[in-house]
Amino acid sequence: MGTSSMFGTHTFDVQLDCPWMTTDVYVTFTNDSGDEKLTELESVVIVRTGQDITSQVNPDYFFDLIEDFVDNADYHYSDHGDQV
Repeated sequence: MGTSSMFGTHTFDVQLDCPWMTTDVYVTFTNDSGDEKLTELESVVIVRTGQDITSQVNPDYFFDLIEDFVDNADYHYSDHGDQV
């Protein structure tokens, strides 16, 4: 389960593979609420060239990657106000 610290803008890197190319990209998204329908894909940028390819990709695929990224976020006690 993702944590409340995942609100705001975040960037992670992922490798994209297709029959004619493999490349590393930075995926930037904004999540301003707990509702995943309000998560916004800000950009998909090729690491090596800095080229923004957001308009050329399938956003559904990246929303799945974002969901996985949030679900695998490290839990920190301060995320829910727990005390040590």
